[in-house]
Amino acid sequence: MKFKINPKNCPPKNGGGGNAKLVIYASLVLSVLCGVPSCTDEIENEIVENNAKMQEFDASDGTLKLGKKIPNPYSLKVVQQAYDELAEKSGLRSCETLAPTHLYLKFAPKNLEEVKLLESDTTLFFYNYPLDVELIGEGGGYHDPSLPDTVPTYQYVCVPIDHPLPEVEYEVLDEVYYEEDEEAGLRSGSAISWEQLEEKAYLLAGDSSIISTPETRGSQWRAGGRLRYEDNYTNTIVPLEGVPVRMRYHIITYQNCTDKSGYFQCSTTKRGDCKYSIEWKRAVFRIIPEHKLFVTADYVIQKNKSRVDKIFRKSEDVNQWIYASLFIPAHEFFYKDMCGIQRPEEDIDITPKTIDDDYSSGGHKGYRPKEIRIFRYYYKSDKSVEKNSASYYGTTIHELAHSCHREYVGRSTFSDTDDTVKDTWAVGVQDYCSLRKYGEYGRIITYYFIAQPYSRQYTGLVNDLRDDAREDPSFIQDCPSDKVKGFTLLDVQKALKGAESWEDFKNNFINANAKDDETKKNIRTLFDYWANIIM
Repeated sequence: MKFKINPKNCPPKNGGGGNAKLVIYASLVLSVLCGVPSCTDEIENEIVENNAKMQEFDASDGTLKLGKKIPNPYSLKVVQQAYDELAEKSGLRSCETLAPTHLYLKFAPKNLEEVKLLESDTTLFFYNYPLDVELIGEGGGYHDPSLPDTVPTYQYVCVPIDHPLPEVEYEVLDEVYYEEDEEAGLRSGSAISWEQLEEKAYLLAGDSSIISTPETRGSQWRAGGRLRYEDNYTNTIVPLEGVPVRMRYHIITYQNCTDKSGYFQCSTTKRGDCKYSIEWKRAVFRIIPEHKLFVTADYVIQKNKSRVDKIFRKSEDVNQWIYASLFIPAHEFFYKDMCGIQRPEEDIDITPKTIDDDYSSGGHKGYRPKEIRIFRYYYKSDKSVEKNSASYYGTTIHELAHSCHREYVGRSTFSDTDDTVKDTWAVGVQDYCSLRKYGEYGRIITYYFIAQPYSRQYTGLVNDLRDDAREDPSFIQDCPSDKVKGFTLLDVQKALKGAESWEDFKNNFINANAKDDETKKNIRTLFDYWANIIM
């Protein structure tokens, strides 16, 4: 059955993120506005060429394949058969006719706009592969081979029967019956419990894990585990915080984000085998694989079905390690304390790229501020200089700060703003976060290999406004200790409003923060010191 939903028949959802803002992009290509270490505000027209020219991101990427079809124990037909057999065995005089509680759907989005329309409902868990088939191998980025790479792959989801659906073509694959443990009242008065019914349905579907899984011993258990990451700058294994992990029992999904120690746990106890998967995204950002414009980077974990203890190492799967390397700074930027600065509201797309034709480390376009690229190598002709964990961290923060700047001041003002103002702000945010995380300036750990003088537009002004320490001599020689300190990133951000030139920036900051003549003098001296270097 295929349907085209009429939005008039879909009432607005109440609560649970029903008012989430939907931002739809007209462009399907991610591109670069400013690069590190040489940012520019040059507007380029980029066209999606023949996808046959797409190169592989890396040969070591995990490959997920689909195997044989697996019977779904939550299919209404299977559950009804289970009920009928249990009722007959129990000698019940009348049998109950069960009504579907959910629908198993296959959506066919035609473009990026429709993909984002599906993703705007954060209460649903969409998969880019069927949920009733065997999964072979670990990895992600599955695209149905029957579809060209120029269109999105199918999206599969299990939805409550009365859930409003977006205006995207879909097909009903199966009617589903499922009860949460706390919903015992759904069949009140029945002599057959949901636990009995679920177990019988599993056995009818040929899945004995509900009674024979060694970890469960026939009882309910709570799925969970831990995710960690190999930081190759500090040579340590660190927890991955904030990663949404999906715990799937056939077509029924639960999700929980990892805590600060990297642990996650299902919200309910269940029986049977659990399949784990990751989407490298949160409500406000997502990681997109290189050359795959329509999907979020994901990872299917096939091992340790009772508990997961996964460490993302570069040597084992470089792509997934890079996704984690980008997720960490993005999560900290949006969900950690950033001195109260205004951050982009939502829908930031972050794409890892193998190289950059403009020799830059990362970038975004001023007219597409919600799309940024982070490059794996610094030079297209030399793949020996590759980012480490700290470099990915600093570059990602830097580019997110540019997006933050553009949204804060507006597109027109941002386009007319001097590069020095843009990059002074971005490198200041980068340094702040890198100092907090690694105890070093983000510029040092990002550009440690570059033997050249301090780049003109990447000033240390923001650090000097925050402290009164001498600027690090690795960047500039003979820099005197300044007499300004105690200002925050929020103080600096406020001065960006309407500031298109260095003079505007300086005057805005003085007018907003100088309480006496001496402070005005010291701030002006600091701004002028950097102006003499960059001019």
